[in-house]
Amino acid sequence: MSQTATAPARPAVSPRPAAPLRRPATPPHVWIFHRLTSMRTALTLLFALGLLTLAGTLLVQVPAAVKGNHQAYAEWLTTVRPRYGGWTDILDKLGLFSVFSSIWFRGAVLLLTASVIACSVRRIPGLWRTATKPRMIMTDAFFERAPHRVQIASGQDQGAALAALGGAFRKHRFRVAVERDGEDVHVCADRFRWSPFGRVAVHVSFIVILIGAVLTGTGGFRDESFTVPIGSRVSVGHGTGMAVEAKSFVDSYYASGPPRNYMSRLVLYKDGARMTEQDARVNHPARYDGLTFYQSFFGPAAVMRASTGDGRVVFNQGVALPYSSQNEREVIGRFALPQQGLMAFVVSPASGASNPSIPPGDTQLEVYRPGGSAPVGIRVLSPGKPATIAGVKFTFVREGEFTGLTVAHDPGAIVVWIGAALLVLGLFTAFFFPHRRIRAVIRRGAGATEIAVGAIERHNAAFPAQFAHLIEDIRRAVSPGTRPEKGGTLHA
Repeated sequence: MSQTATAPARPAVSPRPAAPLRRPATPPHVWIFHRLTSMRTALTLLFALGLLTLAGTLLVQVPAAVKGNHQAYAEWLTTVRPRYGGWTDILDKLGLFSVFSSIWFRGAVLLLTASVIACSVRRIPGLWRTATKPRMIMTDAFFERAPHRVQIASGQDQGAALAALGGAFRKHRFRVAVERDGEDVHVCADRFRWSPFGRVAVHVSFIVILIGAVLTGTGGFRDESFTVPIGSRVSVGHGTGMAVEAKSFVDSYYASGPPRNYMSRLVLYKDGARMTEQDARVNHPARYDGLTFYQSFFGPAAVMRASTGDGRVVFNQGVALPYSSQNEREVIGRFALPQQGLMAFVVSPASGASNPSIPPGDTQLEVYRPGGSAPVGIRVLSPGKPATIAGVKFTFVREGEFTGLTVAHDPGAIVVWIGAALLVLGLFTAFFFPHRRIRAVIRRGAGATEIAVGAIERHNAAFPAQFAHLIEDIRRAVSPGTRPEKGGTLHA
């Protein structure tokens, strides 16, 4: 008698819950690339740059001559403190008194540049494939639904119809590519296939312009209040090693009164060596070693001499008087004696004004200790008659004049011009040479060759008329001797 073994009963096992699917972690470089190519990122950066530019326009910006000089900057802050009150230190800490060279502006420019580069890198491969290897075989749905489409019947065979179709396209300056798919012949005709790269050029132009702006903001300067007394030499500063001597200034006027010409004869020095002598006129600046000297203004000056008790001359040149008093009845200038720890202010009556305390032809000298509010001494000086203040003998030699220049160093100017040219070129290409692509398929029909032509173009008002003209030429070519309007149906 045989026995059949039965398997032991298995205990009931509750099914395990399916583990949730985990999305694979995105590599950091991919995540960064996606963020840089996001439209939201670009709009955010443009909005930030707009706000910073608005701040730079509304807030007083520190003059170029003050940058890098801590003492002069501290003095400048005191002049704007009444305007901004308790916000002055906050705005200073945020760098909003020099917005266009601040870390915020440079950072936004850098990120926007990276975003534009990333977007261009993502688009270029697709544009290249479209221009060099276009899709050749189109489905029947394309020719049935294309916004611009037509069906044409031809009595020619397929080879003759292809030759005629190609000739009509070339007549309209289309490049023609052909590919066979079984018994069908597909044709791709296009004009200005490289035109889409014009939009890439526009994107690249923004990068170039931004780079030029950064170069100007970091390595450039513009000093609009640079004054040089006639016969004196003044250092340009800003680490240039340049100095300017004004040999003469000439101003001429029309008979009716308006100014005719302002001209300064300038001698330019580099590290103490004489380099060149040029004239600076209005609209015709002097240029040397990347610096541009624009003729801007002029005014009176006072030639001053200062010497110590042992007869050593510590200052002997003209002092420009470019500033006006609050009542605009005096003109003011200053010069420093750093070794003696003194700052001297020269005050003279303005042109056409009088001051009872300063006789005509004289000037007033006020001497201060740096940072002090009370003068060390005040004297009215006549020409050639010295006065001693704080152990220094000051002499007012004579009256003079100064020339006012705008000194600019713009290392990014050529880069900005290149970017602007690239922008114009890209826009010109995109607008005046738009990419045109028209598809066609030639099929063998019963007793006739059938040609279907289609194009997608929704944003150009001139294209329907151009397409209709092309179709008329195609009909004449593939069906000679027939009337154009009976060759098929045009949808445009």
